[in-house]
Amino acid sequence: MGNLTFLCVDFQREFTSPSGKCFRRRPSVKFCKETFFPYLSRKKIKIAEIISDYRRPRLCNEVEICIPGTEGFKSEVPENLKKSVWIKAMNSPVWRRKNAGKTLPTTHPYVDDKNFTDWIKKNLPYKNCILFGLTLDRCILATAMELYFRGWKVKILYEAVDTYSGRKKEKDMLVKNVPVLNWAEVIYWKNLKKEL
Repeated sequence: MGNLTFLCVDFQREFTSPSGKCFRRRPSVKFCKETFFPYLSRKKIKIAEIISDYRRPRLCNEVEICIPGTEGFKSEVPENLKKSVWIKAMNSPVWRRKNAGKTLPTTHPYVDDKNFTDWIKKNLPYKNCILFGLTLDRCILATAMELYFRGWKVKILYEAVDTYSGRKKEKDMLVKNVPVLNWAEVIYWKNLKKEL
């Protein structure tokens, strides 16, 4: 396990809870909560986490979700597993905002490439990264690209991701084709456990 790092993206109640604005039935949520997180906890494996603050203003999208101070903003990652949290303002994690994650007033998102790069160097010390969370066709893909560009070897944990729709057919199509395969490999739980 010494040469792997773990990164969870957008495992927030806005996406995972039936009361969330972006909730869909996604099998990965049950897998993470009932299998993956308990396993990591037993092994004392910490994970880095990226979450979203998607409130207004946003130039490209007026949908307002994952608002700090609301139930939808809260992460489902157990506290005992968290190593560090990065808060993004767009699908790509290089986009941040003023007062990210706070209920204080904010501004339009801006690119914060240097601080993101510094954060991943500190919190993903091994270049082999297991990436998981939500959603495969949006934030997972954007994060995989950003890590790849910086020299990380990314593996997406199949059972711990889903598409926005939650449809298995979409997920299977994506994990077997480009663009996902341009930036990451796919690893299955049975194989990852052998590496831990």
